[in-house]
Amino acid sequence: MRLFAFTSSAMPVIAIQILVLLLSDHAFGAVISIERRMWSAKDLKNSAYRKEAKKYNNGAYLPNASNTKVVWKKGGNGDAEHIIEPGAHIKPVLIELGIQKNTDFHKEVKKVLNDKNNLSMLDPAANKAKAKLAANPKGDPKRKAIAMHYLQQSSIKQKASKTMAELGRAAKKHKIKNFEAKVKDNVKGIFPHIKRSGLDEYYLD
Repeated sequence: MRLFAFTSSAMPVIAIQILVLLLSDHAFGAVISIERRMWSAKDLKNSAYRKEAKKYNNGAYLPNASNTKVVWKKGGNGDAEHIIEPGAHIKPVLIELGIQKNTDFHKEVKKVLNDKNNLSMLDPAANKAKAKLAANPKGDPKRKAIAMHYLQQSSIKQKASKTMAELGRAAKKHKIKNFEAKVKDNVKGIFPHIKRSGLDEYYLD
């Protein structure tokens, strides 16, 4: 039994209807929406960031004997990590604001995120905990205490501030409204010292 039957004369009409649907504003908007959702953290990292992190950090933050804090060990081995997280901090804002890939703004943000001022070396387990806290500051991942102590290091806080300032300058240069304030909202979950200024408020809707 055939549930659907089309005569040969009906086929051109159906084809035209499908074409009209695909070319409609609604369908076009859906395609653009899907494209925007396709942002990933990889779009904001370059292939050389691990090499750069090792080049400018002659050591790593590693756990102390009691596994409660980090200590800087010159020559120590750790994971290269982005202090301001491309995935947790930046990607959601790019999606929310409808920023397209491969624009001049995207390229500049990527450059800032992979600069030496946003790169560090951290114990692998603590790095995973830090990434989870960036996504959910109220979470309780394994090695949370070590990750939290790492985030309180003055050198790491200074790098976070420098990176945030550069991201703000990029947003103003390219006239991306709301970007700086929204990123700060994400970042302050693990870096409470980063707060909106009066100028940031100007860029809010």
